[in-house]
Amino acid sequence: MPGIYIHIPFCKKKCSYCDFFSITDLQGVERFVRSLSKEIDLYSTQLNSKPLVNTVFLGGGTPSLLKTIQLESIFNKLKQYYQFNDELEYTIECNPGTIDKQKLSEYKSLGVNRLSIGIQSLIPKELGFLGRIHNPEEALNAITTGREAGFDNISTDIIFSLPGQKVSDIQYTLENLLEYKPNHISAYNLTFEKGTPLFNRMQSGKVHRNDDETDAEIFEYVSDKLAYSGYEQYEVSNFAFDGKKCRHNLNYWNGGEYFAFGPSAHGFVNGTRYWNHRNLKKYFMMIDDNSLPVEGSEVLTKRQMLEERIMLGLRCEGLNPEKLNSEFEIDLLSLNQELINNLVNEKLMENGNQKLRLTRKGYLLSDEIITKICAGLSNFK
Repeated sequence: MPGIYIHIPFCKKKCSYCDFFSITDLQGVERFVRSLSKEIDLYSTQLNSKPLVNTVFLGGGTPSLLKTIQLESIFNKLKQYYQFNDELEYTIECNPGTIDKQKLSEYKSLGVNRLSIGIQSLIPKELGFLGRIHNPEEALNAITTGREAGFDNISTDIIFSLPGQKVSDIQYTLENLLEYKPNHISAYNLTFEKGTPLFNRMQSGKVHRNDDETDAEIFEYVSDKLAYSGYEQYEVSNFAFDGKKCRHNLNYWNGGEYFAFGPSAHGFVNGTRYWNHRNLKKYFMMIDDNSLPVEGSEVLTKRQMLEERIMLGLRCEGLNPEKLNSEFEIDLLSLNQELINNLVNEKLMENGNQKLRLTRKGYLLSDEIITKICAGLSNFK
């Protein structure tokens, strides 16, 4: 079953590392909600039926800046054109400092059943470096508030490998966070995305990346600590208690379809990937002109689909070579036999039980390994 992604582009403050589309001018929220509803109307003409949807995910930006009545209008609009699975996973991203018990209780009454809270760190200095607007106490209180509002599925994001960060720093954040037992933790290695203030500071020599050895040491600590604490690592950066994996992301990673609404949102339907304009004025203008705000689209080639399947499979729970052969008529093991044998010998990959899977050590080099495996498929088109 497909999912629905909705991008809410508003933030109180732009974080120094973030390259997702967001704006800090909150004057346009009401107009945005009206335009988003109209976009959903416009897209409905492309639907042949009322699709049954398994997940809804509101990302951003900071979707928790929305008032309950605004969120309700969006959800009611979706109901006009989509059926919702009885076990719908309905996630909203929240930032500490933008939620309280009343707001979350109201969200819960609308059907939201999963919170994703952007904690990032529990060290004041690190929060300041990242440009976050909350403090550690507010971050932990957000989890407590979510529980009090009735949520039993709460995910938290943390960021590691900040410049100069030591294992003892991430240890402090994790040990304090784990006392609150979030159901799911996404732990991301800090990236320096071009065009962000953080990237510009690195380019000017004001900050420096950690060396690879430090990155590896921190990543291994995070993985070991969360495994010891009962979390399953089901993707390079994602850890969950039993039954609490993010179904919306699993749909992405398994090559499923998803509809997308809002500026900069990406969708994938009928083998075609499409993406909306990043510019809010352009988004408004096109919708006012009764046009979908799509900037571009592409029909994925068989080669692209194969490479995505390999990349996402190895980043998650592994690849089944027989299934891959059945779907794409390609013998991955034969084409990459020497490379795979070397990876297994170096304990970067496991090959057994009809599955190729990266080890924890292999996760550290996942991008490099995936690139090499895909390069071995040069004759496949």
